[in-house]
Amino acid sequence: MNPGLAGTLAPIGIFDSGVGGLTVLDALRRLLPHENYAYLGDTAHLPYGTKSPNRIAEEALHAAHFLDAIGIKLLVVACNTVSAVALPEIEQALAPKPVIGVVVPGATSALARSPRGHIALLATEATIRTGAYPHELCSRRPDVICDARSASALVALAEEGWFEGPPAKAVLTRYLTPLFRRKTPTPDCLLLGCTHFPPFRQTLESLIPSGVAIVDSARTTAEAVETLLTERKLHVAVRDEDSHADFYVTDNPERFLRIAPRFVNPAPDSVFLVQDLAKSSGTGRVMASSVHPAHTQPGKHKRQENKQAPEDIPAWEAVEFEIHFEQFNRRNGHDGSK
Repeated sequence: MNPGLAGTLAPIGIFDSGVGGLTVLDALRRLLPHENYAYLGDTAHLPYGTKSPNRIAEEALHAAHFLDAIGIKLLVVACNTVSAVALPEIEQALAPKPVIGVVVPGATSALARSPRGHIALLATEATIRTGAYPHELCSRRPDVICDARSASALVALAEEGWFEGPPAKAVLTRYLTPLFRRKTPTPDCLLLGCTHFPPFRQTLESLIPSGVAIVDSARTTAEAVETLLTERKLHVAVRDEDSHADFYVTDNPERFLRIAPRFVNPAPDSVFLVQDLAKSSGTGRVMASSVHPAHTQPGKHKRQENKQAPEDIPAWEAVEFEIHFEQFNRRNGHDGSK
């Protein structure tokens, strides 16, 4: 650990496979504005959700060790897949440093918004396969009904920034139809079990029955972090200087900076590119030779709307996307309707 960052002013570390975890960072900044943050998007290994449990654990441990070497005081695993698959391994590797995942906060949030205890779940293939959400939900409310649906293609859409328009509606309709149009009674809560999914909220609201609550784990995770920091006397309540956030990616920093404004505000205007995450994490310290800043032109990546609105995507492009979506489902063993 970097001794210069020890103590309460050390940053809170957060990681995900891409930009999805920025939704958790955004919630943390709103609730804990005086804290410092270090965010790692492991974009070279995106997505985690379609990988084997062993590969997920391997990549997640590299990410956790990298942030630990920076000198964080607490780690937030801002990825539902990693939280479901590898959280115990990460907790053991970083002990006694506190580690918080997003599955337990997500389940807590869903139960609070589901009077009837009938919850629809959208998550990645790996998260669904672990059964982590049904387990957490049932442990708190034994009579709960959880209808789960793998929605891995949404991660690719999110990484492109396509949250509205024909492609997003087409994919979401495929995923939502079995959950809502074929159920009687329908679920009263939709749980977004992936940190990439919250920006789809507006499109989701147009496709599901009115009155269905849409919840995710970002706010409840931030509240869990606040509680833990307070208990350990690590919380920064007030400070004279401004807080700051550093951003790291393992590939394609330009794409990260382009999409990030859709997930977090204020958005990053620069990011560090980690050339070899495994090598950097394995040294026990951040290697200066393996981390390079990729700065953007001032103001170029401010929060703004896409030049071409998703609704204006040409019909042929939407058809082409449908074809790619079908190919994605076949490669991953899904038929897109069940």
